[in-house]
Amino acid sequence: MSLTLTDIVLLMLGGLAINQWWLSRDAKTVALMYAAQRCQELDLQLLDQTIVLQKSRLRRSDSGWLQWRREYSFEFSSTGHERYKGRLTLAGHQLLGMEMDPHVTLQQ
Repeated sequence: MSLTLTDIVLLMLGGLAINQWWLSRDAKTVALMYAAQRCQELDLQLLDQTIVLQKSRLRRSDSGWLQWRREYSFEFSSTGHERYKGRLTLAGHQLLGMEMDPHVTLQQ
């Protein structure tokens, strides 16, 4: 069996697609960890233990290299009855920023 140039290119593209999927999965796990950590620090409840990818794009880092920048959203609650939105941005696995909607906290 001999491989043509087209076969090799298709195999490489398939490998790149699988690699991108794997890296995206890892980034989502890291994003969920950052969201859970922030909610714990602020005594909030991360709802559904989920985070949703909103945007994914290639951007140049400060050093000039291309890297994936991903924006995720999540929901949290301070009392367990209402839902607030949070957003975070990752460059690779590095947290670039996180925003959380204003929320009411319980007085104890």
